Amino acid sequence: MSRPVDIGIASLADVQPVTVDGTRRTHQGRVEQIVSLAVQADELGLDHFGLGEHHNPGFAVSSPAVVLAAIASRTTRLRLTSSVTTLGALDPVRVYQDFATLDLLSAGRAEITAGRSAYPEPFRLFGLPLSHYDDAFEEKLELLLKIRARPAVTWQGRFRAPLDDAAAILPRAVQEPLPVWLGVGGTPASAARAGRLGLPMILGYIGGTPTELRRLADVYREAGDRSGHANDLRLGVALHYLGAPSTREATSTYPYYRDFLRPKHPGGGGFLVTAEQFELGMRAGQHLMIGTAEHVSAKLAELHDVLRFDRVQALVDWGGLPAEAVVESLHRLGEEIAPALRRHVGERTPAQAG
Repeated sequence: MSRPVDIGIASLADVQPVTVDGTRRTHQGRVEQIVSLAVQADELGLDHFGLGEHHNPGFAVSSPAVVLAAIASRTTRLRLTSSVTTLGALDPVRVYQDFATLDLLSAGRAEITAGRSAYPEPFRLFGLPLSHYDDAFEEKLELLLKIRARPAVTWQGRFRAPLDDAAAILPRAVQEPLPVWLGVGGTPASAARAGRLGLPMILGYIGGTPTELRRLADVYREAGDRSGHANDLRLGVALHYLGAPSTREATSTYPYYRDFLRPKHPGGGGFLVTAEQFELGMRAGQHLMIGTAEHVSAKLAELHDVLRFDRVQALVDWGGLPAEAVVESLHRLGEEIAPALRRHVGERTPAQAG
């Protein structure tokens, strides 16, 4: 039998001051909504909650650990992770301290998902040239892994002041080691790095087919195998989700999805999705997990057969969707789709699971 699949949700905390249906939203209201969604996910028996980090006005959360700490106080079993921590622009010492504190507050439920960031704002804000984008991430990831291994390290690099082992980095996490995932977009080199380091990896799935995504999973597993980490690897996939009562109602959410991904200012990140592209993505064999519970369940089962993922993370509250639609969608995930996927994974034979 394959290992049980970890099924959770995520929020990027995007804020539309006025949504496409005319509803006004505030940063305070979005943070309250996010905490409430995590509490409901815990009650529904889902496994984890991921929270994005952004540093521009289009998002409500710049410090995931703070909001996750609020969630920790109201949940009992849900694992709590960033999605993602923009490590290249931050100080690994502070990142470890924040998530170790979260781990203490949550009785050992914290995780870090480290990524390079899809936006330039963190680098400008924290004074790191974009030209050092990947070098800074690799160096800071190395330091973070050293810090989680022992409380005092001697280290010197290009993008942070040196450390000597006279100063302990405290507090220490309950979990030894504190889990660190790598968040990867479409870059094979990033997937290879995760495999080479033996770290769990979560792939962002925002386009194409499962077979195309499988290429990155293969790069990850091959690199892990070459480095002696074959038994340590865990693969996750992060995707865009909505469970609707009918195909027609799912299709009608297109304006919210377009508003979610469109560039919000000249030169800003994002892209335009046409209605035709949206409907194509909803079809069987495509990337959007948007549709009825039955349709999404079938697509997730197919995706698992192709990728053999260990974790699936469903982005549930994108684009200013009506709050009631998000809650209903979350319940479909917890009450119908998650049980169907768990049955599917549990029914696979050892040969199929390999």
